[in-house]
This record gives sequence, structure tokens and C-alpha cells, in this order.
Amino acid sequence: MQRTRVPRRKNASFKQAIVLLAVLIVVIIMATGLHRTGLPSNLASLISADFENYRHLEQFDSAKTVEVQGEIAGFWTYSEGDIVTSPVAKREYKELIANGIFWQVNEWHINAPGGERRTVTHVMNGYVKPYSFSPDNSVYYCETRIIRQFFVADGDTCYGQSQLDEIWHVSKDGGKLTVNRRDYQSYEGDITEFFPDGNLLDIISNLNMVRCQAAASMQFMAKRTLARTINAVPFFARAQMVDSLARAYYKPMVLDELMRRYDPRAVPDVMDMRLTLTAEGTVSDLRYRSGRLVTKRFDDLALMDIRSWLFPPVGDTDDVQGVELKIPLK
Repeated sequence: MQRTRVPRRKNASFKQAIVLLAVLIVVIIMATGLHRTGLPSNLASLISADFENYRHLEQFDSAKTVEVQGEIAGFWTYSEGDIVTSPVAKREYKELIANGIFWQVNEWHINAPGGERRTVTHVMNGYVKPYSFSPDNSVYYCETRIIRQFFVADGDTCYGQSQLDEIWHVSKDGGKLTVNRRDYQSYEGDITEFFPDGNLLDIISNLNMVRCQAAASMQFMAKRTLARTINAVPFFARAQMVDSLARAYYKPMVLDELMRRYDPRAVPDVMDMRLTLTAEGTVSDLRYRSGRLVTKRFDDLALMDIRSWLFPPVGDTDDVQGVELKIPLK
């Protein structure tokens, strides 16, 4: 008589039970720790603040939306750095119309290390719809749609992603309009001379433009423009050049723009890292010294971008190079 063989599962089941028990014990220990000590104070207060900012929001009716659109309407400008002497100087021109339509022209003037002067331009057309008001921080939350946008860099023009939805945090105080942590001043000059080049606004309706790369943004265009001006240096001189480029160019082009998206408490005081560079100037490895949970979201996005930064190549060796880098953010 032939017997049916039953697979032996007792040992496997026993091992699974041990693993599950171990996981359960870890969860209990973590839960007990949080119950006794709570979240780290910085993280707890940050989460609480974010919650308070949103929990009392009430959607505007159509009349209130129109009222706020009229309140924030106007011609607004932002200026940072000197166009002639600063490594990176920024100029922004924002026209907000009372019906919610907006036009915006951004210019970044890059004075490259070798003396070349380049300009990167971003033009946007869209619609702003105030959604609600937060009494906790006196901010209007606005649903914003970028209908069409294009970039001009190194003489090339391309259009970026269209029908793009964003949330703008807007507040107004007299002659100052703050949008996403950027302060704009009211323009008092001749309206016909407001935009640096009025012809740029006509280009936005040109349907024959080529499409930009998927990653196109002001930061992406500026980094690419800077990279095209960087020349090779001797191996012994590159570490100093890396530090200079990071502080003078990449910080204002990338990190400063990223900081605007976060509560200041969620941004580290300094980014302390070690880069490993190839002979071609690319980042092959990155080690970041941070133990703060509260800055993790900012750190993750910043490090992802830093891995794409380009530095001077070297022509006298094929060896990789380790560079210690500290970039103050505050």
C-alpha cells in the first residue's frame, strides 16, 4: 500500500512564529517609548503647526474668491543680488490681474567663474484662485494653474509642462506681497516698461516651440548653463573650486529655492557632507552627516539634487577625489 507523503511544515511554521513574535516585541517597545517620551520636540511642534494651519480652513464662495483676487492684484517685483557683480542675481516680475489671470517673467543672471555672463529666463501664464484663508498665519491658500510656460537658456527656447497645478501661499501687507516665502514689492514705475522684454509674452502663444526635457525647471536650466562654463582645473586645485561653486552658485540656484517650500524649522542650519568626485567632475558617492528626523524631507530632496551637480573635470589624473563640504543654509 502506497502512503501519501505530507510536506513537513512544522519547522517553517515555527520559524515564522518566532519572527512575528520578534516584530511584535519591537513594535511594543517603540510604542511604549513614544508613550513615555513622545516625539522629538522639534518634530512634534512641526507636525502640530502644520495641522493647525489647515484644520480650520473653510472654502471661499465665489464672491470671496473674486474679492481676494482683486486684493492681491497688481504689479509686483522681486530682486536679489547685483546683476554685474553677484555670482547669481535674480529678478522676478509678476502681474496679477483682478480676474485671477497672472503673467510672470523670471530672470536669473549668472556671472560664471571664468567671467562669462549668462541669463536664464522663465515665462509663465496662468490662473490664481484663492481657496481659503488661514487665520493662524494670515495666509491665503490659492489654487494655481500654470497654463503655459517656457524657458530661454543659452539662446535656446523650449516650452515646459502645461496645465500644471500648484498651491500658492499668499499674504499681503501694504506694498508687500509674499508668495511661497518670497517677498515681492509693489512696482511704482511706468506700467508699459514693467516687463524687461514685452516681446517675451507674445512668444508664449507660439505653438511651434520644441518641448523641454521632462526635468525642466529654472534650477535645471541654470545648472546646465553653469556646467557649460566650467573649465578643467588641476587635481590639487579642485577641492577649493568645489567649495566655491557650491556656496556661490548651487546654493542660490538650488538650495535657497528648495528652502522656500519648507517651514524654517524643517531646514538644517548647515549641510555637512563628503562628496566623491570622478575625474570628469560628476558625483559618484555622497555621504551626509545628519541625525535630525525633523529635516529628513528637505535632506532627501536636497541630496537627490546634489548628486546631479557638476564640478570641474581634471586632466592630470583619473583618480577619484574626496571633498569635505559644508554649506551654511541659515
